[in-house]
Amino acid sequence: MCGVVGFIDSGLRKDQRLDLVRRGIRAIAHRGPDEVGLYDSAAFTLGTVRLSVIDPRLGQQPMVTPDNRYIAGFNGEIFNYLELRSELETYGIRFKTNSDTEVLLHSLAYWGHDALLRLNGQFGFVFYDKWEGQLILGRDRFGERPLFYTEQDGTLYFASEIKGLFAFPRVPRELAADKVRRAMRYWSPVPGETCFTGIDAIPPGHVLTVRDGKAELSKYYHGIARQPAGPAPKSFEEAKSGLRDVIRESIRLRLRTDYKLGTYISGGIDSAVVSSVMNELIDEPLTTFSIDAADSPVDEWPYQKAMVDQLGSRHVRIPVTRAQVRERFPHVVRQCEQPLHFTAPVAYGVLAEQVGLAGVRVILGGEGADELLAGYDIAKEATILERCLRQGSFAGAAEELAPTLNDMRYSDATKTTAIFQFYADRANRDFILGAHLRRFETEPVDQLIDAPGDVFDDHAVLLRRLRADFPDFDQRSAVDRSMLLDMHTFLIGYGMTCLGDRAGTGFGVEGRYPFMDFNVVEYAASLPTEWKLNGAREKHILREAYADRLPREIVDRPKFGMRVPGSGALLPDGDDWVSDVLAPSTIRRVGFLVPEAVDQLVEKAKSATSRILYPFGDAYVHLLSVLLMEEFLIHDFQVPDVDIDRIMMRNIDGDLDPVGSAAR
Repeated sequence: MCGVVGFIDSGLRKDQRLDLVRRGIRAIAHRGPDEVGLYDSAAFTLGTVRLSVIDPRLGQQPMVTPDNRYIAGFNGEIFNYLELRSELETYGIRFKTNSDTEVLLHSLAYWGHDALLRLNGQFGFVFYDKWEGQLILGRDRFGERPLFYTEQDGTLYFASEIKGLFAFPRVPRELAADKVRRAMRYWSPVPGETCFTGIDAIPPGHVLTVRDGKAELSKYYHGIARQPAGPAPKSFEEAKSGLRDVIRESIRLRLRTDYKLGTYISGGIDSAVVSSVMNELIDEPLTTFSIDAADSPVDEWPYQKAMVDQLGSRHVRIPVTRAQVRERFPHVVRQCEQPLHFTAPVAYGVLAEQVGLAGVRVILGGEGADELLAGYDIAKEATILERCLRQGSFAGAAEELAPTLNDMRYSDATKTTAIFQFYADRANRDFILGAHLRRFETEPVDQLIDAPGDVFDDHAVLLRRLRADFPDFDQRSAVDRSMLLDMHTFLIGYGMTCLGDRAGTGFGVEGRYPFMDFNVVEYAASLPTEWKLNGAREKHILREAYADRLPREIVDRPKFGMRVPGSGALLPDGDDWVSDVLAPSTIRRVGFLVPEAVDQLVEKAKSATSRILYPFGDAYVHLLSVLLMEEFLIHDFQVPDVDIDRIMMRNIDGDLDPVGSAAR
């Protein structure tokens, strides 16, 4: 976990630039506890914080080429850096470190934009060409690591977290009502958006190029094709073998680190596959972790224990209580900088803390498999819905869907008859968003937020992004569209951010996700739908590919998402933070919340006799998130007083170096 922060074309004196960038560094210092670095010149200023994972002694940032022309700052990992390094060495490039940062630096210097599709990694990088005065901000294909930017008064600011941007006084701090509404509706910001006025995210698979005061956003990764780049597998057996091969190679690359590795055991097939393959590839006993969640409707331990016993791993079981959820929720919202619909990021933070205490710095997880291989119940719903729309009748649909639902019944009490009545009532609508329409339009988002536009405007924004990334989006099957929707909202905007990137910040832990290797993603996308969703059996090909390697009870176990104490743990009770953020003065301060709708939602949550049912429990967590965002990021934003000089490892004065005239 690392971070970058800085700006270009500020027009400020050196002392002013250094004061500013040091504020930015302090705002994101929790991302990199090992070292701080700084590069400053009249045109370009960059601060870096680093969690050292590869070459801790020499891989310091910012990194500069020997001719002082190119400067790079980097958050993330390039997993195929050894292969790229060997290739660059054949072109006469010499390396001073063993780090992937130096490989990124020379790859971009040598190949330019063509380097981007050579990179296999999770990253947000800053790359500056001093001679040409050109800045490039880039993000990995699937948004596993964040990067944000804003332009104010001719200066472009960038940072790995929005807090880094808010450290600059010129950057306004304001929640954007319509963007907040979309983030609540889709369970994450639309790719490229944030919840704040004037602040954007580099979308996954894009770069932002800044030159001569002009910024241009361009796409370098053109989406997941339905056809494989190579020959398609001729049979299901061949496809299983191919899937095992790409997963194994992905995991092999993600074992590269100079620190201790670990993995998470959830009790499901995804983490079981990762841990099993990982166990085959390392030469020492595997360290594994699992969460013991209070109030979970299902006891996960028998499944987790079956996997631990097979691996023979050193296992740590980590309890997550209602009290922890309540206590830590405000901090997690501040970390994530967006509305949360679940409290799961709290559990992941507790997990990361214990992982760090166990001396593990890199942990592998199974994120992404559900989105790639039709793991969610909504894919089953989408299949039936598409057929009903094609036939012009919903007869028998509810009875067909009911026995196929596994995971959804633990969080959504909606009867299948009501599900298809929702669709029948809207039969004259455009169903490009398919079965997700019910999720996107059921939560009382529009009642809670007074903002320009409506649900149809929000859908148009989301569809513009999806159609830009996937020109054939409308022509894909309902299940394909469902998986792409889940990937580009729930996974990229929430899973990769709140569960992946942010949970480990402050605890010195980096998450890596083998299913998100682009070779795995593209291979899975090329497979026939019926190999992924076989009747009611989700992730069918993954289960069959590893059926002879994993405990049978895990192979046959239906999808079950982790359940931790949720909205019921966050109800008003006395004078703690919950009552404070629900005070009328705080609600008024947000400016776009509708007080009457807020009161109705809070009363509905408080009156629940047991679990707060969907969609009101999710909406209540969203509401608290927005109020906490306003409190910590707008009303009372503070730059931490961190002693960054104690770990300042590199402080480069770019104005002392020649601009490269001799080297030209």
